[in-house]
Amino acid sequence: MAKVSRLSFYVTVYLFLCLLANLTLVVMFLGGQQHRHHPQARPPSTPAWTPSSGQTLSCDELPVISNLTLIGSGWTKAVYRGWYGSSWVAVKTIHTSGHDMTECSAEVNVCYRRCAEKLMQEAKILHKLSHNNVIKVFGKCMPKVEYSPGPPKSGVAAVVVELGRPVRVVEVLQMDYEARLQLALDVGKILKLLAHSPLGPVLMKDFRREQFVIVDGLLKLSDVDDVVVGDPYCTSAKDCIIQDTTKDAILTSVPCDRGLCRGYNSLLNSIYASHHFMRLLIPYGGPAALEKASLHLVDQQVQGKLDSDHLHYAIEALVHNYSVGGYLTNKEKQEIQNFVVFHGSTVEGEDFPCLKTDGSNCIQSVSSPSEGASLCSKLPTCSAFILMDQWVWTGRQIAVFKMGATKVMENKRHTLYVRRGQG
Repeated sequence: MAKVSRLSFYVTVYLFLCLLANLTLVVMFLGGQQHRHHPQARPPSTPAWTPSSGQTLSCDELPVISNLTLIGSGWTKAVYRGWYGSSWVAVKTIHTSGHDMTECSAEVNVCYRRCAEKLMQEAKILHKLSHNNVIKVFGKCMPKVEYSPGPPKSGVAAVVVELGRPVRVVEVLQMDYEARLQLALDVGKILKLLAHSPLGPVLMKDFRREQFVIVDGLLKLSDVDDVVVGDPYCTSAKDCIIQDTTKDAILTSVPCDRGLCRGYNSLLNSIYASHHFMRLLIPYGGPAALEKASLHLVDQQVQGKLDSDHLHYAIEALVHNYSVGGYLTNKEKQEIQNFVVFHGSTVEGEDFPCLKTDGSNCIQSVSSPSEGASLCSKLPTCSAFILMDQWVWTGRQIAVFKMGATKVMENKRHTLYVRRGQG
């Protein structure tokens, strides 16, 4: 056991030193390349660049990217966070101590060139998939001279893209229902894009949460270096079977149509998404009346009964149902009759906490005044609620629930609803 522990320690130290060496090489190049070209020049000042400027970054701009910090690495790529202009960006470059470099038997410069070409191909695919739910490519650098290890005498291949934060399970589970519903809708949009991309139907072979990032609340596809473009060829229906890898059995299939398994990539992407996203995003935390429909949607997806188009449609329908309160019963809708409305009025204080909010206030979005009245009637301490002039992305309005209405004040942007017999 002592030998094993000691070996594990040495391996851990070795891997750490490899990552540190890779970071050092990249920083040395990006920080020193301009100095080698212009020995007398001062360190470059920060250019007036923003992600929306439309300027495409090239090899000349790479040395200006500062504050480089390693944020991720894989078999082929190492990804750094850096500062350029007035924004943080992500810099994808070759992981010189990664699997694709260390397991390559050719010369170092040949291995590097292969990895660099793979990186450039990924940038090309990201550019062609241009969409709100795909990270933006700001620029790339493919050096014309050969790479050499060491302090690098030649350029470093790199792609500069939009910076996002990883999709972490713990963080997703802590999100409120509306934030997770937004991510679910984004998944549907991404799958629909892949099914009908300008390249043809695209299959994400390595469909994992690590291939995505979150940017300003939106889910974005960020890693496409392991994709297949075009549905697989076939000679019979047997070639178009999708296996259930957990049970070693046939899960579903698509037709063999004119030599192609039509819809294969679309369906398989949807199945993958069910395992890595949808199970986390929509079944729980929303209105109880939507839970059954959400679970049914996920089950249909897991069983291979929803391709990307049908999944996107089903999620849009779920979002619409949530937005308009289509799940409310007639009894719940009629609860508004037990409240008196005061336009242009609000209540000072008299807050109380509730399960779905943090702190001392009870704040939720509602699809209508009727839903606000229904929710208030189910909370033992609630006697009134206020509709504010704030709406969430679904179109639902923000409501603040109150214990009473003894301190009514004028506020033209608020509408107060008080339970009859209260106040």
